[in-house]
Amino acid sequence: MTTSMAQRAELISDSTCIRIADVIREHHDALIRFLRRRLRVSEDAYDIAQETYIRMMKYEGSREIKSPSAMLYKIAVNVVNDHGRASLSRLSSSHSAIDDVEIESELPSAERDVAGRQDLELLLDAIEELPPKCKQVFLLSRVNGMTYPEIARHCGISVKMVEKQISRALAHCMRRVGGEDADTS
Repeated sequence: MTTSMAQRAELISDSTCIRIADVIREHHDALIRFLRRRLRVSEDAYDIAQETYIRMMKYEGSREIKSPSAMLYKIAVNVVNDHGRASLSRLSSSHSAIDDVEIESELPSAERDVAGRQDLELLLDAIEELPPKCKQVFLLSRVNGMTYPEIARHCGISVKMVEKQISRALAHCMRRVGGEDADTS
């Protein structure tokens, strides 16, 4: 009997501690697709994924991570950003004297970082609140990167129903993260 991605994700998140090997096995292909869409050189996706897995290893056995997959993707985005900054710094032609240059940090302020973490928690809670079918369709789209027709075939529903489920999930997430009066159009 095959379990769906959402069911397996729930099993991982319901366990008492994170098993990084399970998280990696579960999300490797989707992570590679995710990285390829975000990198200038898509072949770098495997290197970025490898660095992501290394950084993720420090959470092995953790009992405090609610969503290991969200943590994996957050780490991957950070590695992509680090990779981009490192690439820029290697370009010697872009180096210049910094005597008259005002340096600004690319990092968010502490307040923005805290607000971002709170928004992420709200978003993860909102996703958990979705009805099972809606949650499954949303995760297949956003985490696995499946197209609407692929999701429709996978779930045995119409493409129109996939669109409705995605719209429903996005509206719910916007209400939860953006506040009750958030514009859902």
